[in-house]
Amino acid sequence: MPAAATVNADAEVALAVADLDLYQRGLQLEIDALKLAQQRLQSAREAHDDVSESAALQPVLTRQYERNAAKALNVDLRRYRDVKRRFGDILVLGEYIDQLNAQLEQLHQSGMSTKQRADQRKAIEEARAKAVDPYAVLDVALRDALKQRADALVRLRIDNRDLVQELTSR
Repeated sequence: MPAAATVNADAEVALAVADLDLYQRGLQLEIDALKLAQQRLQSAREAHDDVSESAALQPVLTRQYERNAAKALNVDLRRYRDVKRRFGDILVLGEYIDQLNAQLEQLHQSGMSTKQRADQRKAIEEARAKAVDPYAVLDVALRDALKQRADALVRLRIDNRDLVQELTSR
């Protein structure tokens, strides 16, 4: 099977509750590896050791932390990245919808005029109507499990993203 066909086939695999566990464990493994890289980088910088600094950054820049997580979880790297991307997308869209809903609820507390509040409400409701429910495509068991663990998973996703950004922006 050609590589492109394999990637497309992997993308079509339905997500399951087991994938949610994979996602959570994988993110934690990545965070642990990124924190280790962060400690090594800090030590290298304190010692003014450019070679050690480069060595500390190498696993981050090459995304070796993802490969190691996939290997530790005994899953194909493409599948791991697909699961990570798909759950990440679902969580980001879920956060966006939650933020829109919170904005709607808080409109009455704002110091805006009635017209401004009405205009803002309309804009928020239009944005909310355009946003696709990210949970709608999931089976009931996965949807319930994901919603139950969403807060913890969002924190992991954000911690992971922030560590990568911090390490790669220096």
